[in-house]
Amino acid sequence: MGNAQNLQCVNAVASGNLSAYQYCFMYKDTDGEVTMATASTVIDGILQDDPAAEGDGCLLAIGGYSKLVVDGTIGGGIVVGAKLASDAAGKGVVTTTNLDDYGAIAQEASTAAGDIITVLVVPGREISSA
Repeated sequence: MGNAQNLQCVNAVASGNLSAYQYCFMYKDTDGEVTMATASTVIDGILQDDPAAEGDGCLLAIGGYSKLVVDGTIGGGIVVGAKLASDAAGKGVVTTTNLDDYGAIAQEASTAAGDIITVLVVPGREISSA
């Protein structure tokens, strides 16, 4: 089970019911509201609480060590130091794809779906093309 420490968070507003997505990757939509990240969005942070309705306040981790829900069954498992992108449900999955966006670096390993691990939050990062 992951832990959180030295978190840098910003106050945000939920775009809808995000109560099932605590510790998942999020991004800010065109209205500036927080919504669940998908495999094709840039990651802005990790949701720290569970807002139940549009307009509810929430905390978005943008730095430090956070918990993250992951799916370690994809890509041969998550190892310490792996770069994590978002899947279609905001969960962290390993990425090594050139120019792929990622939002965290794993600090614990996982080979299961739904594990919660400790990660270093690094939103808006991109794997180098070099």
